[in-house]
Amino acid sequence: MGKKRSYQQYCSLARALDIIGERWTLLIVRDLLGGPRRYKDLQESLDGIGSNLLAARLKDLESAGLVENIKQPPPSSVKSYQLTARGRTLEPTVASLAHWGLDLLAAPRQNDHWQPQWNHVALKARFNPQEAAGLSATYAFEIGGYPHYAVVKDGALATFEGTAPNPDLLLKASDEDFLRVVEGELNLKEAIQSGLISVEGSGESLLRMAKVFTPEQS
Repeated sequence: MGKKRSYQQYCSLARALDIIGERWTLLIVRDLLGGPRRYKDLQESLDGIGSNLLAARLKDLESAGLVENIKQPPPSSVKSYQLTARGRTLEPTVASLAHWGLDLLAAPRQNDHWQPQWNHVALKARFNPQEAAGLSATYAFEIGGYPHYAVVKDGALATFEGTAPNPDLLLKASDEDFLRVVEGELNLKEAIQSGLISVEGSGESLLRMAKVFTPEQS
């Protein structure tokens, strides 16, 4: 790879873009916001990135103090990448950009693909803090076999990998059917009635969750 480019401007925005403005960089951050990822996981998620380019982007993020190498706990002990504390401060920026991009989403284009791990950022992009005011709830998802959950507490949202303890609602679906509901191609009520989507929890919790993750109209 050649010498890293810079805008060479004495401006905090330009300095930030020197680090995170390269192609693929913020998508790597998006993936790592869900939790630690192996190099192989990132390659599979970021379809189209070359191995050399991924290695270069990770090296740049490590040099900037945003990403670090770790070893997963035994028995796997696999080398992985995770965001540092400073790297995690990019979460609101990524969520805001994802929220801004909601208006640009229509039906997926022919070559588009989607990963259930991206639902962490999608939930934050669609989160409606007004609807979540005064609410304390845990919503669990198992999309395409990938378990994760959202904890809502008085207008704030946090997401986690893994199985939620005692969730108020658990929604299970294939990644294809879940995406069809998100796109609006498939009605959620009809998907549940037909068995394409499984829900454990009350109808009231389902309705509240739908409102919490319906973004405010700008």
